[in-house]
Amino acid sequence: MPEKVRIGIIGAGSFTTNRMLPGFQKLSDVEVTVVANRSRASAERVAASFGIPRVVSDYREVAASPDVDAIFIGAPPYLHKDATFAALDAGKHVLCQTRMTTTAADARDMQEFAEEANARGIRTMLVPPAPFYRGSRFVEHLVKSGHLGELRHVLSFNVNATFADPKTPLSAGRNDLDLYGQFNAMQLGLSYDVFSRWTGHARSVVAQRASFTPERPLTEGGPIAKNPFPDEITVIAETTSGAIAMNLVNYSVYFADTRVELYGSEGTLIYRAKGDTILMGRAGEDELQPLPIPPEHDSPWQVEEEFVRLVRGEIDEPSFTFADGVKNMEYLEAAYYSAVEGRRVDVP
Repeated sequence: MPEKVRIGIIGAGSFTTNRMLPGFQKLSDVEVTVVANRSRASAERVAASFGIPRVVSDYREVAASPDVDAIFIGAPPYLHKDATFAALDAGKHVLCQTRMTTTAADARDMQEFAEEANARGIRTMLVPPAPFYRGSRFVEHLVKSGHLGELRHVLSFNVNATFADPKTPLSAGRNDLDLYGQFNAMQLGLSYDVFSRWTGHARSVVAQRASFTPERPLTEGGPIAKNPFPDEITVIAETTSGAIAMNLVNYSVYFADTRVELYGSEGTLIYRAKGDTILMGRAGEDELQPLPIPPEHDSPWQVEEEFVRLVRGEIDEPSFTFADGVKNMEYLEAAYYSAVEGRRVDVP
């Protein structure tokens, strides 16, 4: 391994430029050497902004680059499988964006290919969900150590006003079936990744979807088109812990409070995304009280550093794996078919 881990970038949208690239460039033992985006012009703008020395027009050129040790795949999910296979075939370590791919079958193919690569010393990792990241391990500690007693009910609310205005164009969100597939609606999967760490994975789901504005302009002032994704989804799951987990995603409400509520036999915990605010109360207490995240359980964002340590062999397993991504896609597919077919669906 060279003195500096050389990173190639495939896909440089807002998450890549706002979080991942600044994170990589804070690390003294990392060098970002090449970038490819959906257009060469956009890749050149990113390269100029971040001082990346080389721009290429095709993701396969990143995979084949001799000055790349590891690759971050920040493209939309439609490209994740092909880009991952190209990178692993070239012997490059892979950090893939949170939404693993567009179907569970493709996710399982990616996991199988990754396991073969891992056996050869090539490492793979998924980016964990950013919301609730800082306190996630603390909440996991509280749940597993019995502070809430038996976990009975979890309510997840991922709610905002992105599409509350019916004139908001589809281009304001992730509403392209070709890029995201029919199962990756809004951030339903991201919310699942957050709370499944505390509840265990879903065994079965019942779901419904609603479109409050069936048609929207494609772009600001542009032609009207059918809205391919719902404005709201609610999924109720039986989980391996025995807790019932409700996952509500609604992008058409004002003054929303994105949060997760955990109810146990001995107490209640509410984790609000805004300000990483945690409130907790136990049986016999009068009301919920603020619960600061203690230093030993504080987990500020260090995903880029974790990936580099994985590449260097300093840690054996990442915190978020391709196997987690498979579970996510299986959940999303089950939720989709439950909603459109009006039935309970078992999750593999």
